[in-house]
Amino acid sequence: MRTYLRHLAQALLCCLPVTLLVQQVAGRLPANAQVHVLDGNFKLISTTEGIPANIKEAFVRYSRQPSFAMANPGAKYQVGDVVLDRTLPFRRLVFAGAADDRWFIHYERGGRGHGYYVIVFKVNPGTKAQLLWGGSGGSGARSLDQLRKMIADGEISSDGASY
Repeated sequence: MRTYLRHLAQALLCCLPVTLLVQQVAGRLPANAQVHVLDGNFKLISTTEGIPANIKEAFVRYSRQPSFAMANPGAKYQVGDVVLDRTLPFRRLVFAGAADDRWFIHYERGGRGHGYYVIVFKVNPGTKAQLLWGGSGGSGARSLDQLRKMIADGEISSDGASY
């Protein structure tokens, strides 16, 4: 029994760093880091045309969609799960932002279980944009300050988020 427990403990200790790395790669930051994920001087973007191709490509990769399809704020999109117009996207931009090596997209997603989402990317020159953090919540933000507060208060959380 002792040998079994020793091997189990060794396996857990070896796997813990990998688990933490996978969580970070999957967009799960520790709670104290989540609060600061949108710190900095972000330039706000109000249309999908203002989002560069590399960020759109990263969004497609992490949302597992065939292409970037997102309506601009105020435009029609698929709000519910009953498809009335197949040409409408299921996502609509609330606003996006860029600061130094980070980009975020705040958007709403229709379909079954309408919700609001934030996905944050880290951009390094010469490499693909990588998921830094992502989360979801029941309501959208009207400003960057409100979005920051919603993340800090846990109203937008990475628990079970899919993009």
